[in-house]
Amino acid sequence: MPAASSDTLPRCRVLQALRFEQPDICPYYIWVDPEMMAPLARRYGVADVKASVICDHQVMREIAPLRQALSADVFRDDFGAVWQQAAEMHVTQPTLAEPSLKGYVFPDLTTDAHFAGLGEWLDANWDRFKIVQLGMLFWERTWAMRGMADIMMDLYDAPTFVAELMEGLEGVCNAVIDRLVRDYGDRIDAIGFSDDMGTQRGLQMSPQTWRRFLKPGQKRMYDRIRSAGKVVYLHSCGDVQPIVGELVEMGVNMLQPIQPEAMDIFAVKREFGRRLCFAGGISTQQTLPFGTPAQVRAEVKACIEVMGRGGGYVIAPAKPILPGVPIENAAALIDAIVGQ
Repeated sequence: MPAASSDTLPRCRVLQALRFEQPDICPYYIWVDPEMMAPLARRYGVADVKASVICDHQVMREIAPLRQALSADVFRDDFGAVWQQAAEMHVTQPTLAEPSLKGYVFPDLTTDAHFAGLGEWLDANWDRFKIVQLGMLFWERTWAMRGMADIMMDLYDAPTFVAELMEGLEGVCNAVIDRLVRDYGDRIDAIGFSDDMGTQRGLQMSPQTWRRFLKPGQKRMYDRIRSAGKVVYLHSCGDVQPIVGELVEMGVNMLQPIQPEAMDIFAVKREFGRRLCFAGGISTQQTLPFGTPAQVRAEVKACIEVMGRGGGYVIAPAKPILPGVPIENAAALIDAIVGQ
């Protein structure tokens, strides 16, 4: 395997950003919805726009529950939740009908089936910054186990149950982290969590409730990752601005996707830009679908100049390039980022 020694390798640019050094260009990745792959391939005259044109600096793979098909579009996952495939997968039957873990056994997500292909993927992406993300295994898992409305009420009506649930999920996560470090640690750059805690306007719960139920377990898991010498990556959609300072203190190294519709990303950069690396930032609710190509290019330029100043930034659309985005806007985004 070639040694990643040049500062112009994609992986090294991300590492520079994490050290708050100024790379030669702003490192990047560009999410593309599967339905947009073919139109973009035609636009650029290539077979695979991700491999031939975009060439992400930062790549990700998830360790997530496996699903057993119950019918053509209905699945049960390892935790016992039933999902239906529509425009998006959604839970139709949560795992637990009542706020009780009596008789429930948490699944083992460290089997070879859960880790299938990971080693090959890591080797194939040797020159990229590689994140392995625990997909929907901590806070996000609670609403799949109880339903969103019920788990929000449980925070107040059944706090002992919620504490026990979070403890059990922390155990599941720790087992996954330990296997990642033991078997793949020399090839993984970051271990992360998909753990949405924000809404379009504020947190899903009060900061006090977050501190009581989520923060302690998150802190212990982040410590576990950092003690293995790995970067701590956190994906949390929505407005998490009220707790960003605490996330930094807890050991988060990279926060993604910093949606500009939900947060003042420039203000967060000013306050925390020497202690926290940000990833994302390009508007996918307004500019990309409804702006002009010139506006898309201007937003990319502003993010590179402001968010990328002094390192600490990986530029990307906050969410994927989705169907309905004008192809010229998508191309403007790609060209402006890749063509730095």
